[in-house]
Amino acid sequence: MELIVPLNVQGGRPLYEQIYQYIKDEIRKGNIRPEKQLPSSRELAKSLKVSRSTTQLAYEQLVSEGYLEAVPRKGYFAVSYTHLRAHETLRHL
Repeated sequence: MELIVPLNVQGGRPLYEQIYQYIKDEIRKGNIRPEKQLPSSRELAKSLKVSRSTTQLAYEQLVSEGYLEAVPRKGYFAVSYTHLRAHETLRHL
């Protein structure tokens, strides 16, 4: 899967935040399907011409909020909408 994230390097928002928000929005809209594997942080960094730490920060935030699941030695995967809704409900309790 290739992600084409529109980045604004001139803007005031950090690049990792722009990547995070783009992926989050795509998951919520259903454009990134549940259980779909995303590119590795290294591959995404290379394609976006940003540092790997930038993409890792975005992925880590998405994992912490329940949008992605990190599977050791396999990669990052979008979670199912049902799982995401349950996670969001628990966060608001």
